[in-house]
Amino acid sequence: MKPSRLQSVEPLAPAQNEAQSLPAWIYRDPEFFEREKQAIFRNSWQAVCHVNDIPRTGDFHTFEFFGESVVVLRGEDGAVRAFHNVCRHRAARILDGPKGHCGRRITCPYHAWTYGLDGRLVAVPQRERFAGLDTARHGLVPLGVQRASTK
Repeated sequence: MKPSRLQSVEPLAPAQNEAQSLPAWIYRDPEFFEREKQAIFRNSWQAVCHVNDIPRTGDFHTFEFFGESVVVLRGEDGAVRAFHNVCRHRAARILDGPKGHCGRRITCPYHAWTYGLDGRLVAVPQRERFAGLDTARHGLVPLGVQRASTK
């Protein structure tokens, strides 16, 4: 029978550790998995690709992370950046496929809002229809990137 909430577990003596495992209910319990996603996975770095996988300006890799799409790409300045893979206008996915090359701009396939490889919103079709749009505030939403140590 599964417990209704997570409980702390007393550490076992070293000789007993080899024979212990997590209770079976943990591997299929949706509530436990939701808590793991929040407490562990969303607070941990996720490997999307190796920097050598995106050697040229405009090369990208995408990553699906618990229902959210992330894109990692190489910018014109050589920097590696990560963003939520959605347009700020209508939340359409901006880059499809697991990897590819987008050139020097990212153009949303839905309404053609266009972003630089640094995430800046650089073009909006029919701009006059968006009075007061602050393009500096409507770039792609960045995510943290950390290069692994080579030591």
